[in-house]
Amino acid sequence: MYTSMLLSLAVLLFLIAFFPYLVFLLGIYFGQKLKEVPASRNYPDISIIISAYNEEQVIGKRIANLQECHYPKERIEIIFVDDCSSDDTKNLANLWLERSGITYQLIANNERRGTNRSYNFAITNAHHPVIVTTDADVFFEPDALNYLIDRLFSDNKIAAVTGELRPLMNANSTTMLEGVYRSFYGRMCTWESALDSTYNFNGALVAFRSDRIRRINDKLGADDANTAFEAIRKGYRAVYESKAIVYEDIPESFAIQYRQKTRRATGLIEATLSNLDLLGKNTHFSRFFYPLRIFMYVCSPLIFLISAVIFCLWLFLLNPLFLIVCIGFFTGIGIVWRQNLVYAFILNQFYLIAGLMNLGKDMRVWDSTSNKIKGQT
Repeated sequence: MYTSMLLSLAVLLFLIAFFPYLVFLLGIYFGQKLKEVPASRNYPDISIIISAYNEEQVIGKRIANLQECHYPKERIEIIFVDDCSSDDTKNLANLWLERSGITYQLIANNERRGTNRSYNFAITNAHHPVIVTTDADVFFEPDALNYLIDRLFSDNKIAAVTGELRPLMNANSTTMLEGVYRSFYGRMCTWESALDSTYNFNGALVAFRSDRIRRINDKLGADDANTAFEAIRKGYRAVYESKAIVYEDIPESFAIQYRQKTRRATGLIEATLSNLDLLGKNTHFSRFFYPLRIFMYVCSPLIFLISAVIFCLWLFLLNPLFLIVCIGFFTGIGIVWRQNLVYAFILNQFYLIAGLMNLGKDMRVWDSTSNKIKGQT
């Protein structure tokens, strides 16, 4: 009797933890879709801001990737911010930018500022009405900027847009898991955008109108989420454009990816909890999506953890060997069948728990976690 109650409680708690994901699943398949937008005939001038720390091995390829973009080069200004790199990032960036033929500024911080503060400093130096923020170790599809700006100017209510972040598929286990998670994540954000707004932006590619967003909150939270929140706070929409694709190289080392994902989870949760006053607005975002996201990022991981502990206790009381076999089974499933949503969900809960545990720590100054590509200088 006691053991059956434990199992029932574990299952119930798991279903509660999974509830917001179930809602998004239903929305993805049966909800409203984001409308297509026509291509622009006259693209605006844009300032692309890149903040970098110790990226000497990839910076040449990154700038070459920007040269390959189909967006009109005469309408691009690059503002490169070196955040006190200890390697040769600054000099190599200057060399490659000079060769690119694209108008640029190079800013060298005199102290570590982190992404948010570096972006804010660069924004004050931008010459163009549209700001694009991006990372130094990601790579755009040739049409990514075009799709991004098309979406930004498709509706006067839109103030900020993000692109779809995908892993470079190099067949390692962390890449496969990230691919499953990113696919679901992107469709969640697209559904939110179709109805109203999403604040789950990908920092690898964000565009916003500088007359509506003048700075990014650099006190708490991730720069990408804070950019979206700034748009929403001012009564505008923040949306997700799935055709604006940008790739990142996922670290093969699980330990390195753990640090990266934990930092991102911490920043996202901080931004989520720092804007609770928006719950009072009468919009689809404030009344429905935002509460759902709060539950997803704060409540679900804790409830899931309690559920997992109770389930393990139930197995142990039945027979300690059952617990060992079950752990081995789920571990084996994760290794053999890497591209499954359940395993990605479970792993994501642990990243969120780690993010919750890091609340209050200053995560604004980062370490480089990208896979470096040798021999580009």
